[in-house]
Amino acid sequence: MNCKCWLMMIGIQVVVQTTVLAGDVTTPHWRRPVALVITDEGRHLITANQQSGSLSLLDARLMSVQSESSIGKRLSDLVVSPVDNNLLLTTDEESHELLAVRRQDEKFAVIKRLDLSPYPVTVRMTADGSRACIASLWSRTITVVDIARWLESKAPESSVISAVRLPFAPRELLMIDEAHKLIVADAFGSKLAVVKLAEGSSDQSHLESVREILGHGIRKMSRHPTLPRVVMTHQILSRGARSSLDDVHWGNLMVNCLRSLALDDLLDPKANISRRTQLEFLGGPDRGAGDPAGFVIRPRGGIAIALSGTNELLMDDGSRSFGIRLPTGERPTAVVLGTDEFRTYILNTLSDSITVAGLRDIVGTISLGSHPELTSAERGERLFHSAKLSHEGWFSCASCHTDGHTNGLLNDNFTDGTFDTPKRVLTLRGVADTAPYAWNGRFETLREQIQHSIRSTMQGEPLSDQQTDDLETYLRTLSPAPPPPAVNSAEARGLAERGAALFEKLDCARCHKGPTYTSAHVVDVDLADERGDSKYNPPSLRGLSQQNSFFHDARATSLEEVFTKYQHQTGTALTAEQVKELVAFLSRL
Repeated sequence: MNCKCWLMMIGIQVVVQTTVLAGDVTTPHWRRPVALVITDEGRHLITANQQSGSLSLLDARLMSVQSESSIGKRLSDLVVSPVDNNLLLTTDEESHELLAVRRQDEKFAVIKRLDLSPYPVTVRMTADGSRACIASLWSRTITVVDIARWLESKAPESSVISAVRLPFAPRELLMIDEAHKLIVADAFGSKLAVVKLAEGSSDQSHLESVREILGHGIRKMSRHPTLPRVVMTHQILSRGARSSLDDVHWGNLMVNCLRSLALDDLLDPKANISRRTQLEFLGGPDRGAGDPAGFVIRPRGGIAIALSGTNELLMDDGSRSFGIRLPTGERPTAVVLGTDEFRTYILNTLSDSITVAGLRDIVGTISLGSHPELTSAERGERLFHSAKLSHEGWFSCASCHTDGHTNGLLNDNFTDGTFDTPKRVLTLRGVADTAPYAWNGRFETLREQIQHSIRSTMQGEPLSDQQTDDLETYLRTLSPAPPPPAVNSAEARGLAERGAALFEKLDCARCHKGPTYTSAHVVDVDLADERGDSKYNPPSLRGLSQQNSFFHDARATSLEEVFTKYQHQTGTALTAEQVKELVAFLSRL
């Protein structure tokens, strides 16, 4: 027996450093792996790497990288065909494509491409490998593809069976094959949709239902291996709690959850999905469980959950005590189970590595390859996703601002100088050039806002100057959320042109002046908070089409309501056609 094997048997961690063997990716670089699959009866692991646009092939037994192949621009997800281990599907959110990839020996090659709705982030396949469903985040679309037709046809677009529009931005998907249905989770908020998938070559796939859970940030959904239930990780931002030290300490402000829903209730459009809900709260005083992400449920008992905010694997031994915590790399996001159930593999997105865990200890770490020094923005990204900045590790900046965006919920914090005046969480995308900050314009610089948020909202320790600089640099990389493609139709463009003229006529630019569509001033908007204050700094209107709540207290749930129910600053009632025109214009910003 060699030394490495002996050390692993007695529980001493072995870190396996690797080099890239493929000739097309040789210089040190960051990969940022975002998807992990296990294949070949547990012999191999494959990662889809976002930043490098590459696939890495790993030997699971030797814990080493066999190859890395550059195949795209910005990969976002990966699945292996259930009928052919050498056929993979991956999404590229920069080129807006679905890629069919063939594995031969240790290398990967793209054999087919398909244009998709912009920003595809997730792909799932049916159990028979005949179809793929792809979620496009900012397009708010599910695309259904006939795999055989796509691979065989000279006209790839003919393989698209359906494109289903959603009322929210999707990310996580769960295929329910026996019912010919797809469960879709809101990337930012609380919605769950069920899409009925057409059978045969029909294009009649359609949105069947949209329901809500109490919570947001659904990061993973999975079927229970032995029970007719769907399990998911998510968080709950409590509207009734303050961002005080006590409420953070006791886990009242941000609740980290493992939720189980009855599958029958989810699939029945008329059923109450909360009726048979089971909730398990993760973490406790002195040790929060910030940002639960990917997880696995062992058929023989036990759950392992990646805590992406605290860089840990949280496990129970079947008793649901969740008393085992193991260290991982930076921002663990996905977990896959080895075929023997005794080993789990944890994908560390921000450290380019995979942690290998046994039932109670860490077996080793697989490095995906050499990489350069972190830039300021990359260090800031790590801080943004770190729950360690909050008191006892309960939540990170990303807990409320997933992908830098907003969950649209209310948070009672001290940013406006008072408690008991909960305000809507604003998007951070494009925030850098929209000073001043906070709803009341209390902070002149982004730096002030960052420091105050860590101390007051997150109840964390003060940031160093370097940490503040890094966080600010990262936030400056976040561009406004793009509008969905539907706004570019001929009809929508015509409405938007008339809406732009109406926007000027109504003097909306007085508070929302281009190009940022905001103002440096505080304006009385006749919408008072709980303490009677109605003076706010107008939020930027960029990316408005990707938000589902409006005003400081989220009282409006659609742009149409802003002008119909609340007649916001129009000075007069608008006709139905004028509302359509204004909404069309705002949706393009």
